[in-house]
Amino acid sequence: MPANDNRSLDRILRTVRGHIRTHNLPRPDRLVISTLSRSVHAEFTAGTAVDRFAAVLLWTATLHGNEFGLTYGWRDDVRLAATGRTGTGIGIGLACSGSVFDLGGTVEEHDGLNGREHRFANLPGLPTLAEARTDLASFDELACLVASARSVAPVAAGVAA
Repeated sequence: MPANDNRSLDRILRTVRGHIRTHNLPRPDRLVISTLSRSVHAEFTAGTAVDRFAAVLLWTATLHGNEFGLTYGWRDDVRLAATGRTGTGIGIGLACSGSVFDLGGTVEEHDGLNGREHRFANLPGLPTLAEARTDLASFDELACLVASARSVAPVAAGVAA
């Protein structure tokens, strides 16, 4: 590896660490750094689904640029991906996932015209999402989802006890 790549890696790593400290952000569980594209991919896999979604939202609130976007998709879990840039121009991709039920949602099943069953996820504050489909969601919609899921979690824990 050329010395140039080492300096670039060090610079990106310092920038990401500084960004985490400056904004008091949760640390991702996985971090993939690309010196070629000057970008970072961070994944949140530990903790509750609500905590993972909240971590991605906290990070996105600190990012800049027109490349900002949130998407969600569903199959067995709801997947959230967000992108943006730090103030110094480092591209950041963020990802997490969680169960529809852990996020306070429900699943509906309907028979389709072709005899196949179709499943839909209903999540608080978001439009109904068809299985294996990805749609855009706004920061405010996802913040509402996290707040709603946090308010449902203590009730669900009490029922299970």
